[in-house]
Amino acid sequence: MLEALLERARADENVLGVIHSGSRGRNTYVTDDSDWDAFVVVLEERGDYESEHGSGVEVSEVTLEVLAAPPDWARPAFLSLTPQLDKTGDVAASLRAATTLDPATAAQPLDAYVNSYYRSAKNTRVGLELAALLDAQESIGWYLQFLFAVHGRVRPYNKWLEWELEHHPLPVELDLDRIGRIARTGDLDEQRALFREVEALARELGHGATIDGWEPDVAWLRG
Repeated sequence: MLEALLERARADENVLGVIHSGSRGRNTYVTDDSDWDAFVVVLEERGDYESEHGSGVEVSEVTLEVLAAPPDWARPAFLSLTPQLDKTGDVAASLRAATTLDPATAAQPLDAYVNSYYRSAKNTRVGLELAALLDAQESIGWYLQFLFAVHGRVRPYNKWLEWELEHHPLPVELDLDRIGRIARTGDLDEQRALFREVEALARELGHGATIDGWEPDVAWLRG
């Protein structure tokens, strides 16, 4: 089915390329139930290749402009992919643009991480255990987004986190065991230790102003 799609796309002047995505596109975590997913990159969206959910190959049409700047929630779908068809080289270039971030954008998830951790710590202090745990769990997503963004990268979907770190390591250590403990327990000492690491990294990479914005509570957040 994928070969038939590629053959059709090669002959279509409106098509610039085809990207095979999902588990099968990366040839990882594939099961008998894994979907076949593809993006057809077109000059003009006409709906010629769009398919319904559950089709043999689920296809979405996308222009180069949308591919290069997709919604933030969709960016991880394009990580670690290579086009199966790229008539001009523009598809590969747009893939790189979609999965490359300006490290300056890391300020926003950093601030959101500190905010969630701050709320978790405050809720722990007054005995609101469930609220503290939920805030701790929310902080993890923001932390991961910051950690990848500050290195110019898109945070992968949770399914692909370990795979991405194995195949494309970050230049800093990411303690997944600690992340798991925080997610399960919301342990305040673990959160404090993580904050101290985040603060050091943020200051090293030019985001100290975001941390300073949490004064006079920074010392308290450090523990």
